[in-house]
Amino acid sequence: MQPHLYKLSKLRLTKNKFIIFIIFIIFMIFTISVLNYNLSENKDIATWKSVEEVTPKSLLKKVLSKKTTRYLDIPSIKVMQIPTQGAGSLYIFDYGSPQLCGTAGCLYSVYNSEGKTLLEFIANRNLPVGEKLVEVSKTVNQAFPCLTITQRTNTDKLLSQTEFCYQQNKYIALNKSFISENKSE
Repeated sequence: MQPHLYKLSKLRLTKNKFIIFIIFIIFMIFTISVLNYNLSENKDIATWKSVEEVTPKSLLKKVLSKKTTRYLDIPSIKVMQIPTQGAGSLYIFDYGSPQLCGTAGCLYSVYNSEGKTLLEFIANRNLPVGEKLVEVSKTVNQAFPCLTITQRTNTDKLLSQTEFCYQQNKYIALNKSFISENKSE
């Protein structure tokens, strides 16, 4: 009788270990899936950084030579670096200079890695909380992602979103839509 009890207790212990092992595997798969999802979502998030942190020196030299303002404060320039699909990177410059701003907003420039100007636009960065001035679209044309630029309109609580996509060696406006400011609240 004792040998049978010993086998049964050993079998239960093995079953318990097996159940714990299965729970552990399920937990690890879930954790890895969540981490993978978060990392893949965050890799596309472009943020403004110091020009000296992300811009190659040769590109910065070309960009500064194209701007006639000699009072640009290099440390105040912010750049958003956006990866492309095999065509280098895009660099969106926010000069942060009063000399490049007016009543409608400030000048922003989009350059490729070689220093070619692909788009220049004037925008006001004063947007409702939660709205981004520039968003990178998942839509890609000729290896370059489309860019959505959000701005306030003259109509109360209404924002415009203009989608610019790469065509014929530059970015052109393709779509314009309007959204309510309440969307982000």
